[in-house]
Amino acid sequence: MASSHSHVSSINQASAPSQPPVEKPSAPPVNTLPSKVALAYSYAHPTLILALCAARFQALVADPIQELLTDLPWLALLQLLYVILCLPPAGSTTAADSSASDGKATRSRAGKPGYRRKHSGKNCWAGIWAKLMPALLSLGLTTLVATPVIAALLVMFGAPLTTHNYETVLCAAHMAFLSASTLLYVHGVDGSVWKEIWSIDRPADTVWGSALGTGLGAWFGAIPIPLDWDRPWQAFPITILVGAYIGYALGALISRTPLLYGRRIQFAPESEEEDEKKTN
Repeated sequence: MASSHSHVSSINQASAPSQPPVEKPSAPPVNTLPSKVALAYSYAHPTLILALCAARFQALVADPIQELLTDLPWLALLQLLYVILCLPPAGSTTAADSSASDGKATRSRAGKPGYRRKHSGKNCWAGIWAKLMPALLSLGLTTLVATPVIAALLVMFGAPLTTHNYETVLCAAHMAFLSASTLLYVHGVDGSVWKEIWSIDRPADTVWGSALGTGLGAWFGAIPIPLDWDRPWQAFPITILVGAYIGYALGALISRTPLLYGRRIQFAPESEEEDEKKTN
């Protein structure tokens, strides 16, 4: 009887379906830091980005290469200020944890209610450096890695290959600073997160929304280029760049609304339901 029972149990174990591999949970949406300065500037930043684009539009039409070179440091400075003031750096568990390292935290001394002791200057500089270093690293990776990738994507989507090379690279640099710099600051080089980014499977937040908006805006901005309007602003890559700036601002703001925040884009839910029915 014992041998028969063990034989039956072995058959049941062999016929039992194998357990699916445990998948790493998806990264949560990124929250803006809870300080008043962060919240205020997070709404002002898209406006400043649009103001930079609007103020320099005529100069961009007159001399695209020179204007793209001139505006790139200003864009980098705005993005650097934005990530330091408003976003938690890669590796921090929560926005509250990262905001506690900015030198503003205080604690009361025991036995003396109402007395607050400020952090030393050393701790304050350590907190600033803890946010400045990943910000500079993100800008470096954006320049060295993201810019060539986006330039290649522009060529794949129809940008000239043998001409307008400076325009293509500079347009890619602007798009990279708009989209990739913030993603690299908050996510680092986490492969699972970047897999979600490339597959458009990230939960909506201000960082992901601005990056997606940059790409969609550039795509829609390419529509006027082939039209026979004979306007000077139709030249490559002016409309693409303007579309990227507008898409960045709209994506950063719309993705924070309760309607979209934390949600994912689903392309074909009906096909997924059919696959589940077939497996069952």
